[in-house]
Amino acid sequence: MIIEIIIILAAIALVLLLSPISISINSTRTGGKIYGFFSLRWIIFLFRYAFKEKQTEILVFGRRLARLRYQEKPDIRQIEKSGEIKKSRKIPQIEDIFYLSRQILRLLKDLIYSFRLKYLDINITFGLEVPAHTGIMTGFLHSILGSFNAGNNIKWDVDFTRPVLEWDMKAEIAVTPIKIVSSFIKFLADRKVLRSGFRIIRN
Repeated sequence: MIIEIIIILAAIALVLLLSPISISINSTRTGGKIYGFFSLRWIIFLFRYAFKEKQTEILVFGRRLARLRYQEKPDIRQIEKSGEIKKSRKIPQIEDIFYLSRQILRLLKDLIYSFRLKYLDINITFGLEVPAHTGIMTGFLHSILGSFNAGNNIKWDVDFTRPVLEWDMKAEIAVTPIKIVSSFIKFLADRKVLRSGFRIIRN
């Protein structure tokens, strides 16, 4: 009986890991306000955030399970005085920091390559306060996005008369959870990473 339960749980876990997650965004910024939504869909679950309403919805089988609305809190800053004596801390070894930094960058690279861009359509209107800076930014965008595969779907209009940033964007990317899990397993399987991390935390 226990073996059967383990097999069933393993099968469910495998299905979850192999089921792709679809992330999409449909956003427009005009007049200083952002409209649209961000959504994450995975099997029967749907997480959706509406920018204008600042509202989060969680749906299961298309039925709303929860709705949360974000409310801005007043900025109250309190200055707390503490009489505690700060204890001196040891400086972590430089080689630990460098090694861990390299491995973290490698992990981020693996995570980025785990995502697959399904489509991208962006129309941006921008302008900076200094027209010369706007021209520099335009040249930078041409050099970076000129060789981008989805370059034909990325358009921008330049406004040299005023500082402005508006956009109309639609994008969707997909990722398989097992690729993310495998990237973290590869990162944590490095014993030197664990040793360096423990030494930094301990110090």
